[in-house]
Amino acid sequence: KKMLLSDLDEYVLTIIFTKLSFDDLEKISFLCKKFHFIINKNVYQTKSKKLLMTGHHEREVKFQRDLHNFTYRKRIKLYQNWRDGRYEEKSYFHHKIMYISQIVLDSNFLYMTHGGQIRQHNRTRKNYLLKWNSCNTIGKTKDSDITWFTKNKQIIFAGRNDGTCFIYDESNGSFDEQSVYGNQKNDSITAVDFHEDFFLTTTRTGSTKFFRKYTELGVSALEEQRKIDDSYQTVKLCPNYTRIAAGKYHDKNKMALNLIDVETGHVKVLQSRTHAIYHLLWKDENCIMTGNFDTTFRIIDCRTGRDEAVYYDPYDASVYCLDYDGLYGVLCGMKYHFRVNLYDIRKPICVQMYFSSRKYTNYSPVYSLASDCSQLFLVTDHDLRILNFDADWAKSKDYSEPYYFFFKKK
Repeated sequence: KKMLLSDLDEYVLTIIFTKLSFDDLEKISFLCKKFHFIINKNVYQTKSKKLLMTGHHEREVKFQRDLHNFTYRKRIKLYQNWRDGRYEEKSYFHHKIMYISQIVLDSNFLYMTHGGQIRQHNRTRKNYLLKWNSCNTIGKTKDSDITWFTKNKQIIFAGRNDGTCFIYDESNGSFDEQSVYGNQKNDSITAVDFHEDFFLTTTRTGSTKFFRKYTELGVSALEEQRKIDDSYQTVKLCPNYTRIAAGKYHDKNKMALNLIDVETGHVKVLQSRTHAIYHLLWKDENCIMTGNFDTTFRIIDCRTGRDEAVYYDPYDASVYCLDYDGLYGVLCGMKYHFRVNLYDIRKPICVQMYFSSRKYTNYSPVYSLASDCSQLFLVTDHDLRILNFDADWAKSKDYSEPYYFFFKKK
């Protein structure tokens, strides 16, 4: 008696199907219900687990940003669109006067600064992607510009250009603002971060301060605990909240990356040879990712204090901002032409480039980035752009191949 392919058990069929391409799996899944069940249950789950930007392995933080709960099959399709540069672009909040905004993304809302105000916008599942009118505002546009802000659960902490900062609690709408640098000259806050009652601020030319939050009669205030004379362009608490990664705007000795102990305030200089760091993120508890003036994106291991990997921009542009997918994908907002580079940290080169359309100027940097599995948000000189990769009908804008030729010539 002849044996049919459908007579094989689930284990054997799973092994066979994992060797096939996505297009072949699509065709086979329609042959019978058994194949369809096995492919969707076992094969797509395995194949989509560690995909760039859309994988679901150890990415709890990234899942908090996803607007949709995508199937494993859909994640593979979305990965192909990220890989091939297939997306639909929309622009929002155009302003004639150039100013820099910062954004924070979660699953239901986008938070964006406009001058001295943070506006909260609903994300939508329809084609518009984002509601134009804000559902909530924090502060006033005429206030001093917000230079940096961060959000953890329902608490927002922001620093302003005049040296003041504020804490906003979404649960009760409380807004508490205070000056933490007094009347110092050049006291613009460049970066902030916090965890529970520990708060951190820094300036480009002044100092870095640690605070503890206390609440009395329903009013929250920050009490200074420690002052460090060094100033930084960017700071970030590590995942276990015991250390702070801090990057300087300029260091003549090319030692711009420091590691600060939260408990003691001890500053350790890491041996990453770079003049200036514009943005940094923690990859995990031991590794830091930095976007640098010298046209590189670097991964530094805190245990050795040295660069573990250095990724270059083939067109020699500085890296202004970073976003990490929690696994292998890193997005870099570049200095020129609305450009975003996608890096796979397992490979030595950039794997794709995204050029947003040039509507108002040709040279805008990307100042701030945020992404989930299907959408990329980027801030330019004059507006916000959203690249929607859940757009199989869109034309592919593939800029990956030139990189291979570039590195071969080198």
